[in-house]
Amino acid sequence: MASTAVDLAFEDFLKELPGDDAEMAHAFKAFARPRKLKTPAHLLQVVMLSCGLDQALRPAAGSFRRLAERITDTAIHQRLRACGPWLKALLHTLLPATKSTLTSLRLPIVDGSSLQGPGAAGTDDRVHLALDLTHMTLHAVDVTGVDGGESLTRSPWQAGDIVLADRGYNQPRVILDLFARDVGAIVRLNLTAMPLFVRPGEADVFDHAAVRFDVAAHLCAQSRDTLSLPVWLRASGAVSGPGWLHAVRLPPEAAEGARRRCRQAAQRKGRTPREATLFLVGWVMAFTTVPPRRCMAPRYWRSTVAAG
Repeated sequence: MASTAVDLAFEDFLKELPGDDAEMAHAFKAFARPRKLKTPAHLLQVVMLSCGLDQALRPAAGSFRRLAERITDTAIHQRLRACGPWLKALLHTLLPATKSTLTSLRLPIVDGSSLQGPGAAGTDDRVHLALDLTHMTLHAVDVTGVDGGESLTRSPWQAGDIVLADRGYNQPRVILDLFARDVGAIVRLNLTAMPLFVRPGEADVFDHAAVRFDVAAHLCAQSRDTLSLPVWLRASGAVSGPGWLHAVRLPPEAAEGARRRCRQAAQRKGRTPREATLFLVGWVMAFTTVPPRRCMAPRYWRSTVAAG
C-alpha cells in the first residue's frame, strides 16, 4: 500500500510539471541517452527518492530496482550530480509568478538555510530564498554549494523594493550599491560588520571629518526605549551613503536572557564579553537606507525588527 501511494503521488507530481520538462533535461545535459534510466521521468523519480523521500544512495537504488530495474548507488550519485541546473530551471517554472507591478511596493524578506543529506558530517548545500511579503509569493530561490554565502546580490530587485534581512547580510558595499539603484535594505545590525559614522540631521554629503558613531555610549545615555538616528554607512573603497539606525530596548527579562546567552556563548569560546557588548544585547537594532518618512515609526520598526 505504501509503494502504491508513493507511485500515485509521483504520477500526480509529474502532472504539475511543464510540458517541456523532458526537453529541458536534454538541454541541461541532465539526461543524455537511455541506459538504466530510460526516460527523464525515471531520472526525476530517482531525484525524488533521494531528495523527496530523503533516502540515502543505497536505499534509493533498492527502491528504484523494485520500480524499474537494477541500478547501483554509484550510478545514482553520478546522475544526481548532473541534475542541478535542470532542477533549478524546473523549479523556476513552477514558482508562482509575482503579481506586483513596477510601481507597487514589494517587501521581500531573504534568508538562507543549510541542507544535509542522510549521514552527512556537515553542510551539503545551501538554499537561498526571497519571499515577497506584500503578495505572499516566492520571489526567488537559489541553491548553491557549501561555499555559497548569504548575499543580497542573489535575487533580482527593482527600484522601490525594500529588502528585509538578518545579520548575515550586513555587507556595506552591497547595501550601498542597492541604495544607488533605489533599492532599500533593512538589516538586523551587526556593529562589527557595519562601520557607522555620525551624520548630523539630514546631511546628504559625507563629511570626511565625520567620526565613528559610538552606539553603546549613545544608547547608554538614553532614557527612551525607541530611538531613530541618522548615520553614515562606509564601505571599502571610500564608498559611503546615508542610513538610519533604529533601536528598541528589550524588556528587562528578555534583556537579561540575552545577556545570559551572550555570556554562555563567550564562555564556550574561552572569552569574557565586554561590558559594552553585554549592554548592547539588551537592545534590538536595525540599520536601513529607507528614509523614516516612508515608514510608520516606531510601530513599523517594532514589527520590522521582530521579522528580522
